[in-house]
Amino acid sequence: MTSKDDGGGASRAAGSDGCGYGCCTIGVLIYWSFWVVFVALPPIDIDALLPGLRELDGSPCAHDRPTTCSVEFLGARGLDPALAPGAASPAFDLVVHVANGHFYELRHGGGDVVVSYAGVPLARGRTPGFRLPAKEAGRWAVNATSAGLGLPADLGRLMAAERRWGVAQLEIDVGVAWQSFTCDALVDGQPSASACRLA
Repeated sequence: MTSKDDGGGASRAAGSDGCGYGCCTIGVLIYWSFWVVFVALPPIDIDALLPGLRELDGSPCAHDRPTTCSVEFLGARGLDPALAPGAASPAFDLVVHVANGHFYELRHGGGDVVVSYAGVPLARGRTPGFRLPAKEAGRWAVNATSAGLGLPADLGRLMAAERRWGVAQLEIDVGVAWQSFTCDALVDGQPSASACRLA
């Protein structure tokens, strides 16, 4: 038997509460799900997920600087034309300077050094492998040779003319770690370190 409320509304079965036991159960399950996520699971390492954010808090990342390179040209041999009597193969004595601006160790497995003049490669050498600590600099001697090849006659005449004017310039390409650098050095200039640019 059904009963009507005093306001004359629609009849309702006795014992019905609208939402019922099901709504209460769902609410409890949702609450315990959030509890498991935020309490039972281990904390999230934000630095491991987003290392770039460390740059904003004064960490070492904010002080990271690029690797720079320079080459000191000490002297050369065999710059006479190949047809000249007693002409020797071109060879160059160099010192490669590397400054590690990074906040981590720089590892270099050895790289090519190529000496060119007027776009023509004259000699090749290699830098040794090394490990350079963070924010430190080092220097390594390199001897670049041409493996028995002499200076082409036309190139030798051009170099001789430019040397008389004091403008003969070598181009030195150096590979350091994963980067390539290019430096310029005067053939007859005073020994000094010439700053390199990224190739």
